[in-house]
Amino acid sequence: MTFVFKKETSMGELVVEYTISSVTKGVKIVEMTLDGEYHRHSWMGKQGQLELIDELENHYRDLLNETAWLESKAELHYGI
Repeated sequence: MTFVFKKETSMGELVVEYTISSVTKGVKIVEMTLDGEYHRHSWMGKQGQLELIDELENHYRDLLNETAWLESKAELHYGI
């Protein structure tokens, strides 16, 4: 399963498709575009790379929390 992270930057919209590795449990970038053009993680400076991975980890955590919240609401509604 992959996830999509979008962010507006001074250079245009950054769109990152990523997944979580089953082996390392870390973020793996599948595909990335900047302002609609192909872009690579390795083309970024080291600080930018670290910040992006941090943002992706936070995005993934937020998605998990949202899913857990929705599941808890469903359990209350359906009495599961």
